[in-house]
Amino acid sequence: MDYQDLKTYKYNGSGPSRSHEEVDNEYQRRLKGFSTVVTNLFPILDIDEYKQTSQYPLFFVQTVKINALLNTITRNSKRITEIANNLPGVAKNSYIRKLLTREIYFTNEIEGVKTTKREIGTVISEMSSNHDADTRLSSTVRMYSNTILGKTYQIKSLNDIRKVYDELLKGEIAKDKLPDGKTFRNRLVYIGNETNKVHTPPVNENEIQEKLVSLISFMNDHIVMDILKAVVTHFMFENIHPFYDGNGRTGRYLLASYLASKLDTFTGLSISGSIHSERSSYYKAFKQADAAENRADVTLFVSKLLEIIEQGQSEVIEDMSKLIERLNFVNNKMTIRYEDKIQRSVMYIFAQSYIFSESVETGIIDNDLIEFMNNEDASTYKKNKIKEIIKEMEKTGDLIKVKGRPLQHVIEQGLVE
Repeated sequence: MDYQDLKTYKYNGSGPSRSHEEVDNEYQRRLKGFSTVVTNLFPILDIDEYKQTSQYPLFFVQTVKINALLNTITRNSKRITEIANNLPGVAKNSYIRKLLTREIYFTNEIEGVKTTKREIGTVISEMSSNHDADTRLSSTVRMYSNTILGKTYQIKSLNDIRKVYDELLKGEIAKDKLPDGKTFRNRLVYIGNETNKVHTPPVNENEIQEKLVSLISFMNDHIVMDILKAVVTHFMFENIHPFYDGNGRTGRYLLASYLASKLDTFTGLSISGSIHSERSSYYKAFKQADAAENRADVTLFVSKLLEIIEQGQSEVIEDMSKLIERLNFVNNKMTIRYEDKIQRSVMYIFAQSYIFSESVETGIIDNDLIEFMNNEDASTYKKNKIKEIIKEMEKTGDLIKVKGRPLQHVIEQGLVE
């Protein structure tokens, strides 16, 4: 039988409901089981729309399914790393930008924050040449870009959480929705709305701080396996809901950056897209875990989020594998079409950028291509020679000029089909 939450166990399908004593015995059995992890976290649980409790310690049972998912996720991460390490440099960088674009797009889309992939791609492109750019989404792009570079925030204090929030969402939060306490919000909020309350988190800053101090301690404890710790942290952060707006985006950023550091960049940058495609079951898992009848048993939440992580990985593996096949096919065409080695190399790099990028905005610019090739072999790939070849390829129609400042070309579509 599949693992059931305590509420489902109580109502026993079509049979007679189990007694309070039977449910309590089952709760105690789970809580004291050899495969159970009991934490010092006490989430706010909803009894009904107006009543809450935080008397139960958060726990989960490390079921056979959870163990299987952990093994799959670990194997997938190794497979992703192997594939990525065998990608040509421009293809790899282009694909990371593609995932970065999608991660930011989908984490915003989940919250109903309207952006376009083109808009995000433009910011990514501009910031690659000017890291201090200050436009809409630049702070978000900068934070995720730091994650790609391995620069992760260490959450050691309450102020560290606020710092992540401020830097991630600079310019993205309306003034009337900024925190009104010393560090966090200080008034009651509802997840959902007043007529359809999905969850009622802590009501003021003192309660928020108390919950977050425990969460920070948990985050820095090494008893729980890293991936499981990341998933539980994600649940608790959203359960506490320390801000008026931006909790989801902040929580997903923390999850993405943690997975990127403990597994691989590609897994970290696939989380929001996978959550977006599973929004209904994702929110259902939260609601289930927030219910007081389930007594802070987050086993099913952990299982669902691990499924979502694994799904994102599988999509990355499939996507990269298909793109590699396409690139190999195009490379064979290049070998036949261009006898000159430098021409062939220039066009191969443009092909990598085109095939592995999300859009023109995240494609390689001419100067970066020239620098990349020159750094590879300065004696063979002289900068002026590469510039001449790009001009020649533009005249023949093999390259299309798409931007003047900075100068950017893309390969003609027919050459990569």
